[in-house]
Amino acid sequence: MGQASTSWCTEGLPDNETIAWALSAPAIRPQRSACVDLEDLLAGCPRELSESLRDSGQAALLRCRPWLTAGALRGLQRSLQCAQLKTTANRYRDIEPDEYGYSVPITVPWAELDLDHVISAGQVFSSEEAQHDKVMHLRKVGLQAIRLGKVGVVLMAGGANWRLGGPVSCRSLNLKSGKSIIQILCERVRRVAMLCRTEDRRWAKRIAIPVLVMTSRLTHRAVLEHFEANQYFGLHPGDVIFFDQPVGPVLDMNSKLLPQSLGGEFAQSPGGTGAVLRALASSSALEQCRDRGVECLHILGTENLLARVCDPVFIGFCRHLDVDCASKVAERGDITEDVELFVVRQSPVSTQFADIEDAACGLEALQAPKEVLQARNRAGLLSYNGSINSVFMTVSYIQEVVDRPVPQHKVPRIVPYLDFYVDLQDEQEVVPDSSPPSLAKNASPRGKPTGLKMSSWPCETLADLACQRALLAAAAEIRSSHKPSDDLDAWRCDVNLDASGAVAVVRLREAQRGPRLVPGSLQGPNGAEVLRVALRDHALLRCSLVVPSKPNAFVLETSILDYFAFTDRAVAFKVSREVEFAPVREARGRHTPEAARLTMHRLHCAWVRAAGGSIEESGEHDVLEVSPLVSFEGEGLGSRPAGGRGLDLDGTVLKLPCHLTAPQETPEEATEKDETSATQGADGLDSSPFYLQEYPLRPAVSRSNAGLQRELGLGEGSAAERARDDVRNFAEASQRGGGRLQT
Repeated sequence: MGQASTSWCTEGLPDNETIAWALSAPAIRPQRSACVDLEDLLAGCPRELSESLRDSGQAALLRCRPWLTAGALRGLQRSLQCAQLKTTANRYRDIEPDEYGYSVPITVPWAELDLDHVISAGQVFSSEEAQHDKVMHLRKVGLQAIRLGKVGVVLMAGGANWRLGGPVSCRSLNLKSGKSIIQILCERVRRVAMLCRTEDRRWAKRIAIPVLVMTSRLTHRAVLEHFEANQYFGLHPGDVIFFDQPVGPVLDMNSKLLPQSLGGEFAQSPGGTGAVLRALASSSALEQCRDRGVECLHILGTENLLARVCDPVFIGFCRHLDVDCASKVAERGDITEDVELFVVRQSPVSTQFADIEDAACGLEALQAPKEVLQARNRAGLLSYNGSINSVFMTVSYIQEVVDRPVPQHKVPRIVPYLDFYVDLQDEQEVVPDSSPPSLAKNASPRGKPTGLKMSSWPCETLADLACQRALLAAAAEIRSSHKPSDDLDAWRCDVNLDASGAVAVVRLREAQRGPRLVPGSLQGPNGAEVLRVALRDHALLRCSLVVPSKPNAFVLETSILDYFAFTDRAVAFKVSREVEFAPVREARGRHTPEAARLTMHRLHCAWVRAAGGSIEESGEHDVLEVSPLVSFEGEGLGSRPAGGRGLDLDGTVLKLPCHLTAPQETPEEATEKDETSATQGADGLDSSPFYLQEYPLRPAVSRSNAGLQRELGLGEGSAAERARDDVRNFAEASQRGGGRLQT
């Protein structure tokens, strides 16, 4: 909370700069009013804002104004104006109830495709049932389209990821390579380009695959710096295009905004996967694709470790059938798995959300009827497949439907927020405004947080939702370090407010169970009376970070699968979840980083064994990792690697942990120094503690190509040392098993 992202964390700045900057913002002290009725709270507000606050019932957000300076109050008013309270309230109120009927999509045998089969909405084609010759034909069609520059990739990296506390695509997953998911996805794009050259050796031009990266205010800085610090992961910088996904205010279950700072930052959320089409159209990204001759896009999320980016078989399948759009689906793990269902929605053609009666679309598991979630087929498997967030769309279809309305969904989420309260019984000494914001004086390790006296909180200059990003990371740390409980209402931890520089310190180590609102909360039902007593007694304002144990807010989202409802040429391509689905979405549960690593390990072990190699099992958590630059789907590992290049693992015994690298990934490349400051890590982010005080663990970020981390002593050794170890282990294994390394 404060005059930049440094007010809540030290991203990008060393501590001494943060303190010096904080001292340069003296507080202004206007006279406070002794009245607390609604008209006094709204005094001085623009007329339009006053009407919006009255109509939306959000006037209680101004109860903190006695503790604000004049500049901070103006900032709060500007934030409330930008929230467009009337429009936001109407969007939440106008959500239409889901009264549609749903039917199970029909699975079509591959043999019918050769008999002039008529495509209809919602048909499912299983890749596992296709004959090898058919798959090879589709792969060839896809590689040809990619080679001719007709295919682009869209990576959706703008999500808030409420459960993990920030963008997972840039984080390290504790792989031996140190790579992040987004690096692995980009290297798979490079591998597809290699396969295109292998398929047609006469092709002399550079194979350009445009990679469009969607970010939001919550993720843009981290994603952009991650690309820049790692030299775009080997992609041509001209092929990487960033575009922005808009965010909107989040309302709690009582239709109230959720404060993220004292001076006017409120919880924001991106609009779901459906926002990608309008974000493409409103930016120059879609126009650049048209100018480059791109005819179709492969749109993927960035939370799936096994996502096959620019999959030639999937691209060839869609172009062979001449469909407008298609989605990859997989069998659901159980009825409680939080994945979007691929369904056929039955609705009248008069609806604004569809052009056909039986339309393919998505259905959130949290909103699906019980009979849909539990429906099973004759084999005992769940009837409805789940989307793995991998979608094909033609550019012409995007242009056709981008302005069409799609239904918005109210998705329940756990959103952390700040609770401002007054403790009228036990006052503590306040820190004077002239005191430096040193960690030793900002807070004591025990007891209540330091209180804030009236008319002292300075103006905040909000940038990139810095407060919300910090609170999301703090909430994720609290959830990971404390066991969940059914009788738990929320976790609360004190936040020290320092008016000398708009600095807030979250005391994570002192998180305790507690209610979502305490009796002295300004946002509580007795908030008006609390404010009256506080003004009379010149009470100090205190603050707590609240992390609810159950969903406390609704997030408005649209789904990209809802755009399937405007065509009868929308189908699904079913794949094996063991081969293509390993999402990272939560710290506990089914979709954890540990589960994703294990799924990847099993897949890569299957590749090695199919190539004639064997694996010497060791520790329980040791993982085999095959670089995407070595193999896209298991090719290039046998006795006759594709194109005569690759690794010959026939007869080789591999000892875990092991990372098989490509000739391009040499130790010399790994030791190249990034041009970053001494306080930055490999991804360009600050490597000092994330919070000003008691933040025990900063979210891990990718350490790929981290020559600088070797100097800072971070991680488990430099990239060069890891690469040399891999080469040495592979050489020893090759001598024992008779294998050889081909370059």
